[in-house]
This record gives sequence, structure tokens and C-alpha cells, in this order.
Amino acid sequence: MEYKIHTLHRGKFIWILLGGLFAVGYILSFFELRELIKIIALLFCIPAIMFLGAKLSYQDSTWTIDSNRLIIEKAGKTSEVAIDQIEYIKNHMRSGGNLLAIYRKGKSTPMRVWRNKLFVHTDQFEELTARLRELGIEFVIA
Repeated sequence: MEYKIHTLHRGKFIWILLGGLFAVGYILSFFELRELIKIIALLFCIPAIMFLGAKLSYQDSTWTIDSNRLIIEKAGKTSEVAIDQIEYIKNHMRSGGNLLAIYRKGKSTPMRVWRNKLFVHTDQFEELTARLRELGIEFVIA
């Protein structure tokens, strides 16, 4: 079964967000306005910079569950994990999405995937989590 999940490249998103804020702040520093006006203008730019960051760092991903493995395809890369090797999935819920950390038996570092909910239509995340729970994978809310 295949599930389409909206994901982001986290590093690219953060760099666009921070770079955009610094760029707008730098540009505003050249105008002879009161500091309060500059701060308010910068605050009003945050949604536009977030929109730009979400659009430029967007990655569509396909999650496939075969009989005994989970396959994640995104940005031309494929990651594969055996279902019986998944110890649990930690779901870090955020306002803009979810940070999913897939912990595997015998591995100290998890696979991390950032799910995006900003400026996109709904994806198949609820169906995916329901199917994984059916397979006996524990979801830990963090």
C-alpha cells in the first residue's frame, strides 16, 4: 500500500527562514524609520518568509508498506526498514508538521523525517499511522 506524505528538507527550510529574516532586517536597516516600525515590518514579513521556505524546501514522499518492510522514497532517495526491525516511532508534533523519528532495534540514531502541514493540502498521514499501528508498531507522542 502506498501513502503520499508531504515532507520538507528541514535544513533548507531553516536556512531560508533565518536567511530571509536576516535579509529583511538588513534591508530595513537602510531606511530612516523608527526602530519600532522596523520591528513591526519584520514581524509582518515572517508569514511570507515561512511560505517561501515551505515552498522551496518541499519534498513529496511516498511511503510504501510491503508485507514486511517500510520503504520511504523522497528527493530521489530510497530508505528501507524491515517492519520487525522498527522498535517504535516517536512523533514530535509541531504546529507546522510532525518530526517523525523511526527508532530501529540495535541502532542508536533514528531515521528522521519532517512532515509538512504548512501551505499544502491534506496528505495520507492518518492512514499511514493507522496501518503502522495495525502492524504492531508503537507510536510515542513527544
